[in-house]
Amino acid sequence: MSQEKTQIDVNKAVENPALVAAMARVAEEDSDASKDELIMQLFQANYLAGMFTEGLKMTPSDGNLQTLEQGSTFGILSAENVGKNYLVLFTDWKALGQYTDQDVSGLILPGKDVWSFALQGDAYDGVVINPAHNALPLERPMLEYLAQHAGQLH
Repeated sequence: MSQEKTQIDVNKAVENPALVAAMARVAEEDSDASKDELIMQLFQANYLAGMFTEGLKMTPSDGNLQTLEQGSTFGILSAENVGKNYLVLFTDWKALGQYTDQDVSGLILPGKDVWSFALQGDAYDGVVINPAHNALPLERPMLEYLAQHAGQLH
């Protein structure tokens, strides 16, 4: 399988109205059709992860780009529930703001990268999307399914 490089326009706000609508629909009706639409939207979305930036060392590059220097450290916002650790993701900046008052920046990740990242090692038991409102928890078996099929559906 070939590796595709995903380009994300960081000057465009992260918004996922179709994913938010699909999440709401599953919460309301829990039908096979609503679940199928949700899975399709999970593949297509770009997500925000809350990132603590105290240890970042950046140097300016071309235009608005910056280069992360070697030796930089940063943390990713996560949540613990009943002894399990979840990577916390958001569909948009509003959802991130509803969840935390901490000083965080946003790391933008396409779905295929999120699933692989969350499955590396055993740091995360799953992912939760928009934990402050209409939360969508995804356990490791679902993340494995999404990671396996990410390149097949566009």
